[in-house]
This record gives sequence, C-alpha cells and structure tokens, in this order.
Amino acid sequence: MLYELVPFRSFEQDEVYSCFTSILESFGSFDDADRADSAEWFSNSAAQLACYAERAGIGGNVWTAWLAKLFAEAENPFSLAHERRDASGGTMDGLAMQDMEQLYFYLKYDYAKLEKRMNVNMLRRFGKDFKPSACGAPSLERTAGAVIAELAASMEKAASPAELYKAVTDFYHAHGAGKFALYNGFRWDDKAREIVPAAPLEDITFDKLFGYEEQKRALIDNTVAFLEGRPANNVLLYGEGGTGKSSSIKALLNEYAPRGLRMIELYKHQMADFEAVLDAVKWRNYKFVIFMDDLSFEQFEVEYKFLKAFIEGGLEKRPDNVLIYATSNRRHLMKETWSDRDDKSDDMHESETMQEKMSLVDRFGLMIRYFSPEQEQYLDIARRLAAQYGIDAQSEEFEKGAIRWELKHGGFSGRSARQYVEHLAGLAGK
Repeated sequence: MLYELVPFRSFEQDEVYSCFTSILESFGSFDDADRADSAEWFSNSAAQLACYAERAGIGGNVWTAWLAKLFAEAENPFSLAHERRDASGGTMDGLAMQDMEQLYFYLKYDYAKLEKRMNVNMLRRFGKDFKPSACGAPSLERTAGAVIAELAASMEKAASPAELYKAVTDFYHAHGAGKFALYNGFRWDDKAREIVPAAPLEDITFDKLFGYEEQKRALIDNTVAFLEGRPANNVLLYGEGGTGKSSSIKALLNEYAPRGLRMIELYKHQMADFEAVLDAVKWRNYKFVIFMDDLSFEQFEVEYKFLKAFIEGGLEKRPDNVLIYATSNRRHLMKETWSDRDDKSDDMHESETMQEKMSLVDRFGLMIRYFSPEQEQYLDIARRLAAQYGIDAQSEEFEKGAIRWELKHGGFSGRSARQYVEHLAGLAGK
C-alpha cells in the first residue's frame, strides 16, 4: 500500500517526482490518448534529469541523483532534528520510516519497463550510467552536486528501506539539511529577504597567504575555539589596504567548512536586517561567521547602532553559534574629525556623544592589526608568489621590477606583490 508522504511531503510538489510516481501509479488505467500524453510528460522529465546531472556533475543513475537532491534540499522537522542529532525516535521518526518504504519502492523501480509500455527510449539510453562532462564550469549546481553525489552513492547501495533511512540520516548527521548542507558561503539578498548561496568561492588557502603569521594564528585560534564550542570573540581585522585582511577570513571558510563553519556576507546598508539573518540561523547545527568587509562609518551614518545592538545583545540571548568578523582600514571604524574635538560644539554632552560613536570597536573582543610590510618583507612575499608560477625571482631585475611596481601601485603590500607577479606570469604565458 502506498501512503501519502508526511515528513517528505515536499517531494510531491516537485514536477519530476510527481511525473514519475503519478505515471507509475496510474498507468494501467490510461487509454491511448492518456498514454501519449504521459509518454511526452515522462520524456520531458527524463530530459530534466539528464540536464540536471550534467549541470551538477553527477554520474551514475540520474533518477537516484534526483531523489538524493530532494532529500538533501529537504528542510523539515525530521531532517532538522537529525541535523541537530537530537531525534528521539518519536512519531515523526516512524512516519519518516513509512515515507522511506514508499520512496525505496520508487528508488529501485526499473523505469525501463514503463518506457517499453509507453514506447519511449529515454532512461534506457542514459538513465543508469550517465557520465557528465569533466569540464563543466564552476557553478552553484556543481558545488552542490559534489555533496549530493555522496548521498546518491549511499542511496544506490541501499538494499532495503531501513538502509535507505540510514543513508539519508547519516547524510543529515554529517552535512545537515537544506542549503547549509550544500554550500559554505552565503550572502543576504535584500529583495528576496533571505540568505542565498554565494558560489563558486575564491580558492584562497592559508598556504597561499604569505607573511602575517602571528595575525593568521590569532584568527585561526579564535575560529577553532568557536567551532569547538569554547568561548570565542568577535574579530576586527584592521590596517592598511592590500595586506590580506579579507583574504585571511575567506581562507578560514575554505579551511574549516568541513568542520561546520559557514559564512554569510553582510553589507553595511543591510545591518537593519541583522535580526532576520539571526532568525534564519540561530537554531541550526552550524557555526556562522557574519563577514563584514571594509567596514567603516561616516559621521551621518547610524547603521553602527544595529551592529552594537547585536554585539551587546538584548532581552533575547545572543545566539551562541554566530560571530562577527569584520575588516576595516580604520582602527575605530568611525570617521573622526578635528571638529569633533572643537570646544565650540553645540553638543551639550559632547564627550558622551563621542563615546557612543567610538565605543563600537570596543565590542570586538579580538582586534588584529595588519600593517604594511617593510621592503624586504614585501620582496619575500613576491618571491614566494613567483615560485608558485615558476618565475625566477632571484635576479636583481626581479627585485628592481617589484620596487618599481609598488611605487606605481599603492606601496608595499601583499596585493601589490601579487599584482606584480601575476603581471610577469601573464607576460611569460604562465
């Protein structure tokens, strides 16, 4: 007997799932006209499977891959409970097992039999041994596909509904559910008012960031403490431009995403949406860093008050799984002028006003300064970057060229060194 799905009822809203299951359940009662319409519907859905598998870079059984996608994307009480690993074997668990019995039937059904009766030859051509191109462009679907393929492989091995249940719940335990399981980096979408994936991410790792070892170690130690559930601080990275502040934070995500780190980029003008962002993540079994790049405020901007309110907390407890990592060229974040210290100011409580504006930076428990390197440090960074491109960096001409470059490109910094080396690599056809 086939039942209505309960925890995984969202599957029934999917066009491809609805097509395959509806035709399978009703095919025997179709007349010739219905049969022709069903064949066209089935063929269109099978084509969607092939196109999805190609875009996602998933090989093997395309129907299994599609079901794995539906399981991975499902955010329901059952999947979220297993993400948090606090499922208790209640009624919902039993309903999920009932869903698995039905879904296992659909998973293992040989749709080639159905195609023969409809005189269709789609899944018989590519359905069980699909091979995606190896040169697919980086995309959101390729990023998610790498995770979904893992679940699809486990589902393919399942020999019973109980094993399908285990494959799916093991996936939720390891990766979680929904978009946070499939992606690591996100941004806040103003129009949709939701957190959306940001992919593909920059391929930045700490072994490609030269210099600033003490700064990177302090950042890593704080992040590891956060991931391990130990006390950790909000972090402000400040200093001259081009020194690697933003790159260090991006490298954190690439390094620690497998341990549950997720990052959400939020811009200054979006600070009023802090509460909405927190509501979306505070009960999830991940550690979130809200990344605010190049943060600073002018005198007339009041968005800093939203940031202070989050850091300080209100009546509702601040989430334990959220920290703020910000970068800025300004030590105090706020623009300060000599007129602010003018004794002729009309502000009767000038000192209090100044304290309000300047106290924001004090809310960051960890402040890490990235200073401009000296000439020899700059040249060392350039040499190490050159080695990655196979460029000879030992010649006197290389050093002279690096110094000439920094004079025209913003002074000594890691950014200038990288630009110089990439310029040479381009000329050499590297």
